[in-house]
Amino acid sequence: MVNTPEQFIQAQKLTFDLFQAVALKSLEGFEKLAELNIQAAKTSIEESAEQMKSLMSAKDAKSLTDWSMVSAQPAADKVGAYAKHLYDITSETGTEIAKLVEKQFAESNKQLTASIDAMAKNAPAGTEGMVTLVKQAVSAANNAYEQVNKATKQAVEVAEANMAAAAKSARPVVKKAA
Repeated sequence: MVNTPEQFIQAQKLTFDLFQAVALKSLEGFEKLAELNIQAAKTSIEESAEQMKSLMSAKDAKSLTDWSMVSAQPAADKVGAYAKHLYDITSETGTEIAKLVEKQFAESNKQLTASIDAMAKNAPAGTEGMVTLVKQAVSAANNAYEQVNKATKQAVEVAEANMAAAAKSARPVVKKAA
């Protein structure tokens, strides 16, 4: 709730600052992803050229079979490493944006509470029940937000644990296949 033009301007400034910070964090994440993809492309081109040279130098079927078995594990490791870097970048960017939003939510919540308290002080006699209802509604909304936030963090932790377990178990499968 905004009582004065100055409060309105301050609220708009905080919102603008949040959007700007989120946009900058998003761009930083995109920049990191672009760097990762450019590096992966360069490495892929260089390694493909080396593999082609090695393949062309194979003199018989046995050396060709040996070459294919030797190159399978490094390729799988590189795909896994790329996926991990990709996940790290997106996770870090998401975490930083979530922190910005949580900070803004906390600030907005303080302002809302202050506005409700000011409204309660200036409320006409007999409206105490309505003020109490508004305070309870805000409190319930905050509790719901905290529960959703907590559940989301737990889901992210489970997803990270599953990804780590999948990465560990994928490597032995590739070795057995080779």
